[in-house]
Amino acid sequence: MIELENVAFTPAGMDRPILSDVSLSIAPGERVGIVGPSGSGKSTLGFHLCGAHRLALAGETAGTLRYDGRDGAEGAPRGFAGLVGQNPEAQLFCRTVYEELALALRVRGESEDRCAAVAGELLDRYGFAAKRDMPVGKLSLGQKQLTAVLSMLAMEPRVLLLDEPTSYLDAAASDRLFDHLGQLCSCHGWIVLVIEHDLARLDGFAERVLTVTGGRLTADGPRSSLRPKPVADMAAGLPPFPPAGDGEPAVACEGVRYGYAKDRPVLAGLDLVVRPGESVALLGGNGAGKSTLLRLIKGLAKPSAGEVRLGPGLTAARDVGLMFQNPEEQIFAHTVAAECGYWLINLGLARQEREQRCEEQLARLGLSGMAERAPFSLSFGEKRRLCLASVLVAEPAVLCLDEPTTGLDDANMAAMAGLVRECAAKGQAVVFATHEEAFADLAASRIVRLEGGRIVSDAPNPWTVP
Repeated sequence: MIELENVAFTPAGMDRPILSDVSLSIAPGERVGIVGPSGSGKSTLGFHLCGAHRLALAGETAGTLRYDGRDGAEGAPRGFAGLVGQNPEAQLFCRTVYEELALALRVRGESEDRCAAVAGELLDRYGFAAKRDMPVGKLSLGQKQLTAVLSMLAMEPRVLLLDEPTSYLDAAASDRLFDHLGQLCSCHGWIVLVIEHDLARLDGFAERVLTVTGGRLTADGPRSSLRPKPVADMAAGLPPFPPAGDGEPAVACEGVRYGYAKDRPVLAGLDLVVRPGESVALLGGNGAGKSTLLRLIKGLAKPSAGEVRLGPGLTAARDVGLMFQNPEEQIFAHTVAAECGYWLINLGLARQEREQRCEEQLARLGLSGMAERAPFSLSFGEKRRLCLASVLVAEPAVLCLDEPTTGLDDANMAAMAGLVRECAAKGQAVVFATHEEAFADLAASRIVRLEGGRIVSDAPNPWTVP
């Protein structure tokens, strides 16, 4: 059904391809995983496999593409494929969750009864029926990602491309999704293409694995070629956890309440203390309040009740750094260097010191040689690391990270854990929200679990790696 022969892609403004000499075919019913390092060309390959390259990419495609035996140089036939990209907010258009799910069916001319039946079945299957009429703008990013996925499932395409589909989803939603996708492949002949860094989860789904390295297809084999890396191996060589802090709190939340609607509190009387040198992981389901808490610590909103206090002499503007969940909400500058150095300009640092700090942080995060690149030309994982560099460069006393491992492979996840430990060892208070239990094990000295806007457990990390 899908055939690529000697396919290459060169982005507009570049003189060399970022995808080269790809030849393969995929038959109905196949479950395909696409893996490789951050920035290796996985998304570019995925767009060509589902026939969305002309819509999603600016540049020149060479080689032969066929979908159902038809020439695909200009893309796949209408209705052939659906895709969910790494940024779910870029593909949500309607006011409510139900309207998003019904959109493609209405465009196809389906009756309202049919729209309601398909949407209702999906919402029930994913335990999302209570959000049917909720405005999309009031959803958490994980709930937005689930909405984007359900809108594509409602369309019932023959090919479905999911680019990091579980990056913002909690474990329960991720399990439901992959169980459902397996049924759609086995019973209905869908081709499902999943780009994923979580090799353990992909190992339970994909029957075929495409490995992309440096813009080339370097392996095409069975699921047995996957090698999920054990947490213990990822932890090897990381600096030890610093001793538990016992000084004045860097952050103290007392009875914090907050909601985006008066009758629906997101945080409902939350108490949390974080001291210098601590690294605290916030875990919980989608909509539990993790991102909201980080934004309150940064001062981007104020509690409706209770108080968020910083340590003596600390201010949110100068001493709290926040890396957003979605890097595209944070990036705005015209070059990587300008993005990285913006906070330092506001702090009044001299140009020479700004440039030196930026150069060091970009190198530390694997972004050397990219200073003059346009930030939006980077891969999602590279954007994530740029946002982190733009925060770390100011050396904040309190470091808040929202899903810091989204779009990162195992090597970069381990590097991120090492960086978090280093920041804590220097006396910074680190608070991060994550769905990655493995990352919490690697990077946190304390693990805090949220449910229903409250803390249900707060304990030292039992994971002990020297």
